[in-house]
This record gives sequence, C-alpha cells and structure tokens, in this order.
Amino acid sequence: MFEILPNPSLETLLLAARAILLVGALWIFALAFIRWRRADERGNEKLHAQLERAFVELRSLHETVSVMSARLDALSRESAIDSHLAPSGTQRGYDVATRLARNGANAEDLINNCGITRHEAELLVRLHNTRVREPAPAPARPQPAAEARRQQQRAQQPQAQQPQAQQPQAAQPPATARKRGSLLSVVG
Repeated sequence: MFEILPNPSLETLLLAARAILLVGALWIFALAFIRWRRADERGNEKLHAQLERAFVELRSLHETVSVMSARLDALSRESAIDSHLAPSGTQRGYDVATRLARNGANAEDLINNCGITRHEAELLVRLHNTRVREPAPAPARPQPAAEARRQQQRAQQPQAQQPQAQQPQAAQPPATARKRGSLLSVVG
C-alpha cells in the first residue's frame, strides 16, 4: 500500500507539519476564545443581575425619598403655620397672666382665664403678686397659766400706754413681709 504513494520530500513533510501545527493552533485558539467568551458572558450575566438588583433598590429608595420629601414638606408647612399662630397666642396668654397676677389674681384665676399650667400660675403669682400677704393666724393652743396672767395684765394697762408700745412695732416691717424678687419670695 505504501508503494503506491510517492516518497515525499522533506519540504513537503515540513509544509504538512506546518499546516497541521497551524490548524492545531487555530483549533486551540478557537477553544480558548470560546471559553473566554463563555466566561465573559457569565461575568456579564452576573453584572447584569447585580445592576438589576441595584436599579430595583435605587427605585425603591427613590420612592422612599419622594414620600419622605412630601411628608417633610407637609410638616414644614404645618410648623410654619403653627409658628405664626403659636407665639402670639402663647405670649399673649403669659402677658395677660402676668398682668392679672400683678393685680392680685390667684393661681386658680390664672389657670382658668389664661390657659397656663398650675406650676406656671403659682410661679407668676409668687413673682408678680404685689399684695403683702398677712401671716396666717397660729392655731389656738392651750396657754400656760403664766402667759394667761401676762395677757390679762396687758389688757388691764391704761389705754395711754398701749399706743406708745404699739408705735415702735408698727414702724418696723413685719417679720413675714418679703422683699419682691428675693429668693425667699419665690421659695416661700
């Protein structure tokens, strides 16, 4: 069977070897290119999936921001309306309460007429009430016999001596009178 074929020359063998090597190289290059392309497609698919998730999340965030922006706008409009209305009404209530306290109103009157809290009313009465408060009378207690005798003797003294004894006491301020604005007037 080999006798029919002519004996190839060295050049022909080298040319055939080059052709086989070139076809093999092209085949290997084609396989490598196909693998590279498939890997690239898989990477692109992963990237597309990540981008799609990012776009979905971005759309969700955009909707949330839109809703929050609308709520903030509504709240800012409400606070602007409240800020225009509240300070004048509140300030006017305190001004009226201060005026009433200076004119001698008690805490209950301030609460009912001015719409302020009990603590605020009590503080305004303590700070601005100009009437000097008389000390509350001490509760009656049983007196010892010696004190009872002294009181009877004082009552029996002539009327001329009593005004002299009372005049120095009247000149002195009562011990319970407090200076307006002092710490004791606020605390007591």
